[in-house]
Amino acid sequence: MSFIILRERREMGQDNTRVTRSPLQVLAARKDDEEAIALLTQIVVAQGEIAAAGPEPQDVVDAITHRAQALTRSDGAVLEIRDGAVMRYWSASGIAHDMVGMSIPVEGSLSGRCIHEGRVLRCDDSEDDARVNRDACRRVGLRSMLVAPLHFRGQVVGVLKVVSATPIAYRDADCRTLEQLSTLVAASFYKAIEHAQMRAALETRKGALDRDRQHAQAARARLEDVLREGRLTSVLQPIVRLADGATVGYEALARFPIEYDLSTSRWFEDAARHGLSVPLELAAVEAGLACLPRIPGDAYIALNVSPETACNERLSSLLAASEPQRLVLEITEHTPVDDYGQLNTCLATLQARGVRIAVDDTGAGFASLRHVLRLSPDIIKLDISLVREVDQRPRMQALIAALLAFAEGTRAQLIAEGVETERQCDALKALGVPFAQGYFLGHPAAP
Repeated sequence: MSFIILRERREMGQDNTRVTRSPLQVLAARKDDEEAIALLTQIVVAQGEIAAAGPEPQDVVDAITHRAQALTRSDGAVLEIRDGAVMRYWSASGIAHDMVGMSIPVEGSLSGRCIHEGRVLRCDDSEDDARVNRDACRRVGLRSMLVAPLHFRGQVVGVLKVVSATPIAYRDADCRTLEQLSTLVAASFYKAIEHAQMRAALETRKGALDRDRQHAQAARARLEDVLREGRLTSVLQPIVRLADGATVGYEALARFPIEYDLSTSRWFEDAARHGLSVPLELAAVEAGLACLPRIPGDAYIALNVSPETACNERLSSLLAASEPQRLVLEITEHTPVDDYGQLNTCLATLQARGVRIAVDDTGAGFASLRHVLRLSPDIIKLDISLVREVDQRPRMQALIAALLAFAEGTRAQLIAEGVETERQCDALKALGVPFAQGYFLGHPAAP
């Protein structure tokens, strides 16, 4: 027979007095954590399905509306985009399926109010809610709904709405579901709009094929020169323990010859186009490893690699020849993973040697959260998009709290990236995030 002994848990309250939590309160908190992790898992799966819809904007937004409907057990869902003084139905599913293209005034609608307030709004009955456009609701056939804002380049440009044909169909849990879903699909939504804009721009550039070909040739020549001459270097950005400000590690960031005046991301994008991603990543790893002797012996260095490079034998040799116990391998999301079984085998081999594994950019893009679920990382790194407004938006705090609970439940460390202000740092501390990096804590610099 086994016995579980629950001890009272004492924590500091907001007034710096001791707060005692009873065993039942501790159990309730654990249940809340489990429910938050379960919800996050469902949303991550939905995000992966949305990302898998492909590059076409309409396919992406259609996938978003269908998943929003399914996750909230709704009768339909709509993605609306603001077009001047009206909200236009870009995509719709369920009972709203035939309403694509319909427009309603921004003023006098719940969607318009959501645009202005920038938060999730709920209507329990459209027949007696003065905030809604009753005629539009009757056309769709809805009686209750939830509306969540969609952000693009710092502005609310549209809404994600789920609808039901019956009154009082939604609970607080549904509000949280739609809120977290709208936050996490923002990256896919952003890419859909970017793709639409890019396609429109390309249609005006049909006569520029020769110039593009010349640019491609120049990019390949630049890459080959840098690789052949070993001109890639590395700077280090400190990773800090928030409790006491101590530097526990450094992320190695690649730097390229300044005469080309190109961003680091542009170099890696060009490498991907020309099939040189792995050689360029390996060169960056070598440059980062060269910095290891010049940092304190109790600190580690984090190196960025794609899933493809993580299974490269040359990488394994480079890491084995260094100090594996002082190395962290950050798995980026530049390319999708075709075989998680193979990737897990490669990473497990490295972990057995002492190398720790981190999942980079968690919470942004199509792959990072899936990496967290499918791999067994030692470290989870929060993307800057979650950290940027952590001191201003409760939804970001709730999402980070859920990821922190997930990390603690899987015995992984959580690191927040992109901390640029004292208020962001204080908010992360209050949430219990243990480690962070960013310009507020330290700029990248040569060792």
